[in-house]
Amino acid sequence: MEDAHRVLKNIWDFPSLRLSQEEVIKRLIVDNENALVLYPTGGGKSLTYQVPALCLPGLTVVISPLIALMKDQVDALVDRGVKAANLDSTLGAERAAWVKQEVVSGRLKLLYVAPERLNNEGFIAMMSHVKISLLAIDESHCISQWGASFRPEYLKIARFAEEMDVERVLCLTATATPNVAEDICKSFFIDTQKGVFRTPVYRSNLALQVQVANTLDQKLDTLIPFLKSRTGPAIIYVTLQRHTEEVADHLRPHGMKPMVYHAGLRGDERTRVQQQFMESDNGIVCATIAFGMGIDKANIRQVVHLFMPKTLENYCQEVGRAGRDGLPSTCLMFLSAPDIPILEGFFRGDTCSKRSLHLWLQEVALKTPDGDGTLSFNNYQQSKEYDIRPTILGLCYAQLELEYNYIRAVTPLYSQYDISSCTADGWQKVMGDKSEVAKTIKMYWKPRGSTYQIDVVVAAQQSGQDRGDLARKISDWELSDWANVKASQVRARYKILKPLPMEKEEIANIAEMMYNRMLDKEEEAVVKLQQVINFATNDECMAQCLASYFGDEAAIPTGLCGSCSFCRTGKGITFEPGITTLPDPIKIKAILNACPERDDPRLLARMAFGVTSPRLTAGKWSTSHPLFGSMVEVDFNALVEAFDKECARAGYANAEPTPTNNKRPVSQSASYGACSRSSGGRGGTSKRARRG
Repeated sequence: MEDAHRVLKNIWDFPSLRLSQEEVIKRLIVDNENALVLYPTGGGKSLTYQVPALCLPGLTVVISPLIALMKDQVDALVDRGVKAANLDSTLGAERAAWVKQEVVSGRLKLLYVAPERLNNEGFIAMMSHVKISLLAIDESHCISQWGASFRPEYLKIARFAEEMDVERVLCLTATATPNVAEDICKSFFIDTQKGVFRTPVYRSNLALQVQVANTLDQKLDTLIPFLKSRTGPAIIYVTLQRHTEEVADHLRPHGMKPMVYHAGLRGDERTRVQQQFMESDNGIVCATIAFGMGIDKANIRQVVHLFMPKTLENYCQEVGRAGRDGLPSTCLMFLSAPDIPILEGFFRGDTCSKRSLHLWLQEVALKTPDGDGTLSFNNYQQSKEYDIRPTILGLCYAQLELEYNYIRAVTPLYSQYDISSCTADGWQKVMGDKSEVAKTIKMYWKPRGSTYQIDVVVAAQQSGQDRGDLARKISDWELSDWANVKASQVRARYKILKPLPMEKEEIANIAEMMYNRMLDKEEEAVVKLQQVINFATNDECMAQCLASYFGDEAAIPTGLCGSCSFCRTGKGITFEPGITTLPDPIKIKAILNACPERDDPRLLARMAFGVTSPRLTAGKWSTSHPLFGSMVEVDFNALVEAFDKECARAGYANAEPTPTNNKRPVSQSASYGACSRSSGGRGGTSKRARRG
């Protein structure tokens, strides 16, 4: 440990470690064992791998989900003289080549990558020649399918660690329930008794408050005086992007100057807002949950959830940004019955129809491999064609890869290239290139103004030329400064590990299993929302309840924090989630008249409930349509049941031709719309009504 303390002093000028950092570092560099660190955001997780990285002889690979955070950490390390770099899609060819040279030469000590990088064949090949002393996995709760932020690419990290013979693994997260922590430990062979280092979730300086409001005006009546009483910066979390502007507009006439932050803003605007907030002494930001990752501001005095968080994990992470200086801070959450359908819509929208899933699986299973033996797909096009959200489509591919072992993701490719003149001399060389590959490119490219455009996948299929050779030739022109090249239309590629199912019954069975799993995840998400309501309304100290959820039952010795809503009033908050109404036949008919689709009851239910999807957007039945969201107060499964009856009458065929999808599954039958688990319903009974 002498090396660790020397590094800590020389690089960071810290006299000592805090919390259980010393024990974590000792487990890694002295005991040579894997570990899981459960520290709150801003609790010092990064030092537990950065210090060992400079003590161990080989490379430390850090897997992190956010490029912006990776860059911030790398910049901070480089400023301290540490050999660190990130390798991601934003790097130019020259910078990426330099990073790879530094890795292979052994000069680099820390390399930051996103989990998607593990699909890159070149990266895997490079890592096979490198000694990885430590693999650090940030946001490791994304590994667990029990978690609220599950990401399929995270599932592949354990396989990577095994294949690369990684010497030791450190998993890090700020939010993990006992189930999630157990899942992480199982994936990376971490001793649950000796290898888990946890800091209690409970922080005595945070007052957890709850208010009930039925309208935005009622919320603002409480919020405005609450904000005027602040003694430092405040974050107001909302659900939808439009809410950020709406709330900010309501606050400005009251002498406040709120900032706005959401994922729909340009990158430079988000950076400006974040920087302005970080430098402020009394600033207010109205934001979606896109705001917060990497926010380590000590004096945030108020965190407001104007709309309920979807999970207790989200809530814990977001209130954890308040009062990091240890001074009293207040976290206010509003419960509102009208907000619940909006939140449930997020969960319901992730489940596609079983028919769509079957059609997608049929395409994958029956696809003819490319010339190099791999399968390639335009996921953007598939998402739109089959009405499957991109994140869910990614999960479906991950299931075929990790659970069924049919395929393995390899380096993605671009199918479309725009090629234009760089210099007159260079372009002359392009036009003078007489190689067979160059001739093929020029045979199939099409003029688009001053640019030539080619789809190399189509060109390869029609010419018999290898797609990889066409792409390499175009890349050579670019690297030689003969031409400017812009690649687009990314296609995911998969190596076939064993024959894919060809029989219609087998394809249907796999689609059924994958679909049922989607329904289970949907219901799990609804349960997590109910946990938030229970937490806010139980006859129990809120701080104690939150600590118990994360496995810290003994965090508060007396079981009472003294500052939450329960402790201040002696009773739980009274909240009535509301009674779900039945579908209105007139509105059902209006939706059916506006949208001719009859092959997917869930599509029609989404339109009525107000849940976007790729197919609704393509058909112009989404957010701009006056009927979109016209039945948001109705239970989603009841809507599926109502629309299923209409689709059954039409034989699950469209009322008129539409351009979205004219394929049919191998075995077409009415069971695709059956009013049961297979169509998205659970018997048609409203869960919200039962809970109310």
